Amino acid sequence: MAYNLTEKRLTAARANLKKAWQAHCAGQVPGPDRPPNLKHGFFARDLRQSVILLGEDVAEYDAHVDRFLRSLAPQTERERRIVARLAETAWRLLRGYRASAHAQARRLRQLMDIGAPLNLDDTKALAFCVVEHFEDDRYLQARLKFWREQLQWLFGRLFIERSGNDQGFRLESAAKSAKWDKRAGFDEGLGAGD
Repeated sequence: MAYNLTEKRLTAARANLKKAWQAHCAGQVPGPDRPPNLKHGFFARDLRQSVILLGEDVAEYDAHVDRFLRSLAPQTERERRIVARLAETAWRLLRGYRASAHAQARRLRQLMDIGAPLNLDDTKALAFCVVEHFEDDRYLQARLKFWREQLQWLFGRLFIERSGNDQGFRLESAAKSAKWDKRAGFDEGLGAGD
């Protein structure tokens, strides 16, 4: 069914917008707790700010970053930026695993709340749904794979920084590492020549 914009609908929409704007300006309507484009924080530019906005533990995040800085002991400013990026990437991975666990638990509760199966066919259908439920998580798995590949790439950069080459460090194929080398502007944040 097509939406027909009539003069009556347009007038009502304008009146509603005017009321909402007046209520907002008067402070009667609180703003959102977080920006509408911050859903899971996988690609947030300022990771620490996203930790705050998503209600995660800031002290835990700071301790996580400090652990990386202590254990990898960067010697130069460039190494410090690489190690900080490693810590951020690891946090994003952990965030993804937590999100996956919460989503899996929520979907499993929904499946199991339908009640006891009445017969063998209902039991088979439920069994199929439960098993399928744990296999159908492609979006999140793709994001986790993305961050694992970035971890490998960043460790390679750290090895190059410390020794002049990447020491043959490969967790996955060389083609995936080459993909990170070719990402436009990705290396710019690390600062060339530091």
